[in-house]
Amino acid sequence: MKVAARSVEILQPGLEYGVIAGHCEKGFAVTSDRGPINANVAVSCLVEPQRGDTVLVSVDDTGCSYILSILERDEDSRRKTQLSFEGDVSVAVRDGSISIASDETIALASKNFELSAHEGRVCLEKTSFFGNLVESNIARIRIVADSLDSIVRRAVQRFKSTYRYVEEHEEVQSASTRMIVDGTLTMHTKNTMHIAEGHVKIDAEQIHLG
Repeated sequence: MKVAARSVEILQPGLEYGVIAGHCEKGFAVTSDRGPINANVAVSCLVEPQRGDTVLVSVDDTGCSYILSILERDEDSRRKTQLSFEGDVSVAVRDGSISIASDETIALASKNFELSAHEGRVCLEKTSFFGNLVESNIARIRIVADSLDSIVRRAVQRFKSTYRYVEEHEEVQSASTRMIVDGTLTMHTKNTMHIAEGHVKIDAEQIHLG
């Protein structure tokens, strides 16, 4: 059996140092010892090149060139280092953990945000939350605080049963108050005082005093 052998051209690219001159139609314009080069960014080069960066470029005889890595950047420029991706990105850590730390600020921005974990803990010295709508479905909530201030224009609460224990003083101030009880209303106090500037009216089929 005869096998037709075909000659395969093997490209052996060379490596060049270059400096980013700016953007071009496809990729970046790079100045090097061999002259100007139009190079694309290799997939493995995650740092977005910027003007003035010293880069390592792979160039073959056909003119195909890729920026492999950013070698040096002017420290005095204080430019932001940006990791650039195209398409969906996933970061996976197996048999370990991942940690992100910053001396100043960590900012997250997205159209949609999802966070899922078996157990979580958030420790913040001070926090602020701004939004238009909050919906929660929680089996149990426990809050421990030294003080709690709430300012709400309108509040509606629905409970099957509610219990409230106040060790010291409770005070309610309102323009008007209405209480509707389907069953029995029981008040047990050591001393009771009802003070009205106008009328006091008690209406019932039977009234027992004493």
